[in-house]
Amino acid sequence: MNQASSSSSMPKPSIVLPVIAIIAFFFWPLGLILSIVAIAKYSKAKGTTARTLAIVALVMNAGLAVPLVGCLAAIAIPNFIKFQCRSKQSEARANLKSLYVSQAAHRAETDSYGADLNTIKFEPMGAKLRYTYRIVEATKDTFRAEATGSGDMEGDRWVITEKNALESLDSRCH
Repeated sequence: MNQASSSSSMPKPSIVLPVIAIIAFFFWPLGLILSIVAIAKYSKAKGTTARTLAIVALVMNAGLAVPLVGCLAAIAIPNFIKFQCRSKQSEARANLKSLYVSQAAHRAETDSYGADLNTIKFEPMGAKLRYTYRIVEATKDTFRAEATGSGDMEGDRWVITEKNALESLDSRCH
């Protein structure tokens, strides 16, 4: 009898917090937090409207998370791939600039540009080379060198000339 009187004297949970969590559905992170708080607060209050509304708010807000994360991924992944591709292209740009310096030093010593990478003492830098380097043409006054992508950068080509003009001929990064 004592239990019956104590359970009937307990106040009924208010439905305000779960209703706010449902309304906050349009402000996704806040709605999810409020719905978790509501479910934690009313988890022991069995069979009440407040508990039911807290569960509805949690399901609504958690259900919004999957499409939201999907949309964010749809925006972020292509940008990341493009950034990653441009990062890999920096190898070609840096090594071609180094090749230009090697050619300039060779010309200062011999009064002509070298036609071979070994002749100008050029060795590309990088732990994993994604490009192959070659001198396309070399005369007394001009040279043209090229970096051609291989592996995941296949189809990417860069060129540099005696004027230190670095140019992309074919780019994989669009």
